[in-house]
Amino acid sequence: MTILQQLSLLRRRFSPLEERLIAAVREILPPQAQPLFDAQIAGITLVQRPLAWNEINFYRRRRGKVDWSDIPPFPHTGEFPLAEVRFSAAGKRYKATLSSIGGHIFDFAITPSPKSIAFTSWDGAPSIRLLTDPLVAQSGRASQPIPSAWREFLASHPKQIGDWMFYDSDTAHRTTLQVGEFVILAERAGEEFVMHRVEPAASHLFYLASHDATPEPIKGPLGDIFHETGKGKL
Repeated sequence: MTILQQLSLLRRRFSPLEERLIAAVREILPPQAQPLFDAQIAGITLVQRPLAWNEINFYRRRRGKVDWSDIPPFPHTGEFPLAEVRFSAAGKRYKATLSSIGGHIFDFAITPSPKSIAFTSWDGAPSIRLLTDPLVAQSGRASQPIPSAWREFLASHPKQIGDWMFYDSDTAHRTTLQVGEFVILAERAGEEFVMHRVEPAASHLFYLASHDATPEPIKGPLGDIFHETGKGKL
């Protein structure tokens, strides 16, 4: 991103990328959900963009705290993926998924990193699909896809080994990295992770040694990672 683009971003709430994504999602929403969506977009006061822009988070801050109390929520108040936008820019294909938590939009998870094309026009019209109807009242989290190898592991092991915490389809959660979208299956103190890659799909599990590392395929017995002292091993 150039200095001029950075200065432009400081003068506006949303980057051109975010404006296009928001407009695309609005187009696919049920008509009754559009006024709620518009009010939530208008209420956003803070946009957080991690270094690679793989996750773009939206907040409404009031008096120093996140507060959506004056903004109408969706009837569906659980945690769920709302819509998916697939688009191309500068000859490269991207996928963005907008999630909602507690009745309000929360973040776009985007793969691969879109930072370099945040101010670039798209190569044609996007492909958009609604993933969850926000008007259907529900609560709770959406289940995550769990590979059979992990289900078998959970069936024969306790929910925790040492400092490692294990998650099933109801407690696992997603994260987006530069190399793809992952479901976190296990973690140690928020520093080490075992993950399942869902986009692009992979048949094996991955181990992430730290937030600054790159996920590596797990080639040896899965249990070896959890019984190691200190850092896990592949």
